[in-house]
Amino acid sequence: MTVLASPIAAGSSYTTAVFGLVGVLIGAFIAGAASLWVAKQAREAAERAWIRDNRREIYDRFLTRAQTLLIACEEARESETKEAKASVETAHTKFFEVYGVVLTVADRAVVDAARVYAYRLWELKESLDSMSVMGPENFNTVAQLIRNARHDLIDAMRAELGLAGSARLEGKYNPFAGTALEKKYAAGSRPRPGAKAVGLPVFTQWPE
Repeated sequence: MTVLASPIAAGSSYTTAVFGLVGVLIGAFIAGAASLWVAKQAREAAERAWIRDNRREIYDRFLTRAQTLLIACEEARESETKEAKASVETAHTKFFEVYGVVLTVADRAVVDAARVYAYRLWELKESLDSMSVMGPENFNTVAQLIRNARHDLIDAMRAELGLAGSARLEGKYNPFAGTALEKKYAAGSRPRPGAKAVGLPVFTQWPE
């Protein structure tokens, strides 16, 4: 009996050991997989945070340089000096430098809006040399459409950054509404500040 029991006992011990080893391996695999998943999630979260934080700075530069290019084009249209033309070329180069960065880090909605904005600015710049598709006679109209594109882009940027609401103004804007100067401002006959830079007619809203 003792002789017969020994192989059975030995086999039972081996089986227990094998199951124990398998359990340890499975546990190690699950723990390793969980660690990799957590690390992957942490890395992706860090990457998203980096992109989000850098987008703010990139979008700031993009909007600033776009407005600089628009104003440079307006000034060059009234002045045909070499200095004015040089300002346009410099502004154009700096704007398209950051444009490429926007296309790299932005979501699709911002990319599409930025592309419309950029190409309209490019068209405005080309019209100074009579090389545009629209022709120099449409300079003011293109400038107004650039303003519209700017607001579309800002709304897309706000949505991407998780900011609620639109920054767009609807209708005429009176910054003195609710004050004693409300009617005087509304009846004013002078162009609003900034109208020249965006090709706005008089009696329209402030170009924010």
